[in-house]
Amino acid sequence: MTNPRYITENFHSQSLERNPLKISADRQFMIYLPPGYYDSEEKRYPVIYLLHGYRQDIKSLIVGSKKYLRNAIPFIYRSIARRILRIIPKYEDLDKKINSQEIKPFILVQPECSLNIPDMNGVLKINGNPAMKGAFYLNSPFTGNFYDYIFDDLIKFVDSKYRTFSDKKNRALMGASMGGYGTLLACLKSPEKFNVGVALSPLISFLDLLELKKIMPLYQLAFGKKKAEYYGKKDVEDVLDTADLIITDNDRLIPTIKRDTAGKIIKMDESIRKKWLEYDIIEIIKKTPQPFSNIKIMINCEIKDEYGFSAQIMKLKTFLAKMEFKHKVDIDIYQNKIAEKLSPHILGIGYHLFPGIYYCLENMS
Repeated sequence: MTNPRYITENFHSQSLERNPLKISADRQFMIYLPPGYYDSEEKRYPVIYLLHGYRQDIKSLIVGSKKYLRNAIPFIYRSIARRILRIIPKYEDLDKKINSQEIKPFILVQPECSLNIPDMNGVLKINGNPAMKGAFYLNSPFTGNFYDYIFDDLIKFVDSKYRTFSDKKNRALMGASMGGYGTLLACLKSPEKFNVGVALSPLISFLDLLELKKIMPLYQLAFGKKKAEYYGKKDVEDVLDTADLIITDNDRLIPTIKRDTAGKIIKMDESIRKKWLEYDIIEIIKKTPQPFSNIKIMINCEIKDEYGFSAQIMKLKTFLAKMEFKHKVDIDIYQNKIAEKLSPHILGIGYHLFPGIYYCLENMS
């Protein structure tokens, strides 16, 4: 196609060279170029970086063309596929809103941040390929420098090849679930790079997942409560296994945990727990001089999020209030009864993608 605007791009990340997992440093990302991009060789555009969630990869990112999204939605979500496709922004929707001047033209970049390690329980995607563990956008001596790959290498590559405004005021970061964690992490560690951060249903604490009993309403409707509990347990086990790999692979936390007959934790290795704690967003805030001081932040989550993220976010909100946080952080714990019937997490994120994009565009130059 001449002058394509919906592009899957290849690039090489120096930060992932010689990584411990020995996976390729050649990565892919998806980029959306607005209508009119090729009409002028001088005009530049603001950029929104959109970070995907756990188990997603280049074939299952959050926003894409209508055809791409139909292929990306897992088989198990077929009953909510139509609703998801209706609420998730498609490239064609962005084209219409830009052409009608409802929103200003911008470039959308979606990096891929999986570890290329299959889910420990053999979960398969719609195309039959194994679902992959996510890297949580973290540098790790055990998995590789995924933070530097995204927030250094990728940004430099995009700014060098495409006509972006390469300053902080015209760059926004947005993420969902695992990507929401990555968004808050980058806004704390690299505030000089972003003017806006939007975290949709983000993870705040890995440790809080240790006591989680996850039940997705869709699974309960389809398979019954017992089976839904089983799937939820396996899902959380894989996320915790990934956290153990990234944070303390040579000295793992999960094998040290002892539970009583009711499943409640009664003992774990305290020294390893403290290492995990260092990756909690609240702990990172405590160690960050003037956190979020020069960046607009929006965080939201459905109140019955099946991963328990709304409770984690309420802890964050309480913490910020107690420390008399000088800089406003927009935090919203909302209720969406439609989402609660199927998946507060997935549909909650879906309903807030467009508002997140609007928030980014409103707060960039």
